[in-house]
Amino acid sequence: MVYRGILYLALLLLFSTSISSKGYDSLRFHQRRTNQRSLMFLNKMIGKLHPECLQERMDFQIPREIVQPRQCQRENATMIIHEMLQQTLILFSSKNACPDVNETIIEPFLSGIYQQMVHLEEEMDQANSSWESLESILRLKNYYQGITNYLKNKEYSSCACKIVQVETRRNFSFLYKLTEYLKN
Repeated sequence: MVYRGILYLALLLLFSTSISSKGYDSLRFHQRRTNQRSLMFLNKMIGKLHPECLQERMDFQIPREIVQPRQCQRENATMIIHEMLQQTLILFSSKNACPDVNETIIEPFLSGIYQQMVHLEEEMDQANSSWESLESILRLKNYYQGITNYLKNKEYSSCACKIVQVETRRNFSFLYKLTEYLKN
């Protein structure tokens, strides 16, 4: 009787690990696909960058652990990706953030980011993740606050918006790197 219970528990653990791995595979696939779509919309938003805008460039100093992630656990990568997407959604949802961008570009861009966040939240709920304690999240929030302050200081000028769009496009390359940590 005891052996049957142990066998049942072992099979249950094996099965739940298998389901979780498939969840991360699906999540990784979805993230890659929607990242590509988001990049396409960002490229449309940016269009041609005017030479005078290059003078407005700024080093926003993205946290080092995002640029060069070390061995990162899947749950941490998921939380960091979620936070980056959430901050991007907040940034681009502001009516001042992209005054010159066509609605047919910004709406599907924001919709794609929102869908990515929903998928990430589902996976985080299954993994019982809590992202409030992660130090990287605080650094990310400060980084995005710096971008918001830059836009405000530049009074949401067209060039400042383009620079932020370029920085966001750069962030999607980091999102690709972090997505790789969702592998089994």
